[in-house]
Amino acid sequence: MFDLISNINVVEAILIFLATTASDILWVFYIRRTGEGKAVAAAAFSASIVLLGGLVVLAYVGNTWYLIPAAFGAFVGTLITIKFDLRNKKFK
Repeated sequence: MFDLISNINVVEAILIFLATTASDILWVFYIRRTGEGKAVAAAAFSASIVLLGGLVVLAYVGNTWYLIPAAFGAFVGTLITIKFDLRNKKFK
């Protein structure tokens, strides 16, 4: 267990955090484009989500401690997206 902790690369953990944050934000755009019937845009967002998700999975398969920055990234991505969306609705 402590071997896994000592093998944590801070830069890689930050990249995992950023990738899952971006992936969560992309999910919102994917869902919106799908609802609007914009197939090409939805497909592009879908491909981006799979790519980012795959990179994150490859990172934490080697060290399960990387699930922590991945989970925080997902939390922050959703939080940012909803806060931004609510702020935009107030101005409309």
